[in-house]
Amino acid sequence: MPLESKYSVDEFIITAMARQFSGEVLVSSVTAFGALSARLAKALYAPDLAVLATPESGMEVLPMPTLTLGQFLTDAQSGIPLSMEEIFDAIFTDRFRIWINPAQIDQYGNTNITCIGDWHRPKVAMVGSRGIPEDTSHLSQIFYYVLKHERSVVKVVDFRSGAGNGPERDRDLGRYGAPTVLVSDLGVFNFTGPGGAMSVQSLHPGVTLEEVNEKSGFEVHAPAQIPVTPEPTEEDIRIIRAADPLEVRKWESLSGSQAAERFVNVYERERQTLHATWPQLKR
Repeated sequence: MPLESKYSVDEFIITAMARQFSGEVLVSSVTAFGALSARLAKALYAPDLAVLATPESGMEVLPMPTLTLGQFLTDAQSGIPLSMEEIFDAIFTDRFRIWINPAQIDQYGNTNITCIGDWHRPKVAMVGSRGIPEDTSHLSQIFYYVLKHERSVVKVVDFRSGAGNGPERDRDLGRYGAPTVLVSDLGVFNFTGPGGAMSVQSLHPGVTLEEVNEKSGFEVHAPAQIPVTPEPTEEDIRIIRAADPLEVRKWESLSGSQAAERFVNVYERERQTLHATWPQLKR
């Protein structure tokens, strides 16, 4: 997508994610993009959100993404600790929202974070299904994002970690847990097409439906008139950059030597930040 000099792809995606939130729900921040979209949403679009940084630090904190801790640097003094039991209670009573970043998502919203290739001889083994089965059977809104549409949006997932639409859902699960939205680097998509198939909600500036179909591995359903995804405002960008001064968000879209270089850079900046703030956090 063509970019304005005033924002980057990651800031565009995070803003689109933030604008999907609504209501009085608990939001889990398990990735930098998820944390930043929740922070932005609470500030501008959904003030009633309760943002959970980690179970240890609690909710209603100010999360700053970090790499070395595997969680988020927060103002621990203002945290309200939550146990995993309380988090699962929120899931089972539909008071929980989360942005999930799958390795694969298919045309009916089935997702894969388990393995690439055959289960018995995978090319890549990943983290396993984790909490996705619970989320995709209990929540009325399921949010997904991918940073490289062409790599992640496939016709059929290699392994189904999370349930999408189809006869099995209609028979066994019902509509709770059905996929709601996918935000990618090409557009915002819902699952209102025939049989619950992926459909275009909006395309980012400069993106065409032909490009989406070419990079999806299947033909994506679309309305006759396709809206353009609204761009971030100056305030959106200011909040994102203030919340993530280490730019951890950019690491999610990198691989290989670029990812390693970014990791080293962020690690050193984070070490200096933690060293400077540690006495304050310990009080």
